[in-house]
Amino acid sequence: METIQQWLKERCERERLSSRDAGIKCGLSHVTIAEILNGQGVRADTIKKLVQGFATSEAEKLALEDKLLILAGFRSERSESVLTEAQATLIETVKLASKAEVEVILSFVDFLKAIEKTGRGN
Repeated sequence: METIQQWLKERCERERLSSRDAGIKCGLSHVTIAEILNGQGVRADTIKKLVQGFATSEAEKLALEDKLLILAGFRSERSESVLTEAQATLIETVKLASKAEVEVILSFVDFLKAIEKTGRGN
């Protein structure tokens, strides 16, 4: 299973960031970044700053926060897996929808489930 230490190391490598650069990007000290990379514990407010630094859209922030909280051990992984960016986008969309629009969305989801159940979705 991936750890927050592995995630941060891979992310810094992918973006070619030093500990100092990652700290600046996230509003954290390079010492805090180095501690995470060395496997020391992570505080919840540090995860929030990592999310703010590395995620750009609101949907990406929701998905990344969910993932990092699980990796850091603050939350257990749900059986259906970590929140995907698509699911987070849907959540953000529904937050802005009217009650009538939400009811249409829910009806459409029920329709899709019925199609899948009858085997027509293939």
